[in-house]
Amino acid sequence: MKFDNRSKVPIYLQIAFTLRESILKGNLKPEEQMPSIRVFARKLQVNPNTIKKAYDVLEEQNYLKSWSTKGTFVTNELEEIKEKRKEASFEAIHLETQELKSMGVSLQTILEGIEKKWKVL
Repeated sequence: MKFDNRSKVPIYLQIAFTLRESILKGNLKPEEQMPSIRVFARKLQVNPNTIKKAYDVLEEQNYLKSWSTKGTFVTNELEEIKEKRKEASFEAIHLETQELKSMGVSLQTILEGIEKKWKVL
């Protein structure tokens, strides 16, 4: 896992984002146990508090579940999370297209812009 020390995005958020993407892509499976905070911190050569904050962010977003006696695990509610994320993304698209429309941008131009972005994914 790589992160950018020069980025304005804190390292714990970079780690949380990378882990979230790994969960959504299926690289980390539902109910898979995460490394302990200390072990993961040592592996990434960061302060354990950095990993704790990243895990806390993902737990708030329901990507991870923690039990004090067992450890931290990937949630088994992944499909619900994906559906909520999809709905939020469509809402964001709606708001952005609404703004573009108010600026006089045609539907054709909006669709061409989306298609351009889609092709580089």
